Amino acid sequence: MQNHREKMPDTNEGRHSADPGIDYSPKTYTLREQIVFGAKLLVIGGILLLMFWLFEK
Repeated sequence: MQNHREKMPDTNEGRHSADPGIDYSPKTYTLREQIVFGAKLLVIGGILLLMFWLFEK
């Protein structure tokens, strides 16, 4: 039986590290975006509580 790994080229040779143009720093959100996100979380939480309350009835 032949070892197929010997025939495969080294895949790490041609790869470069992450593109230097990509910025991985965290995004800063505006006050409006933070308020909208918080409102969405409250609505989702309210819907879940309402569902639990209705199922317990």
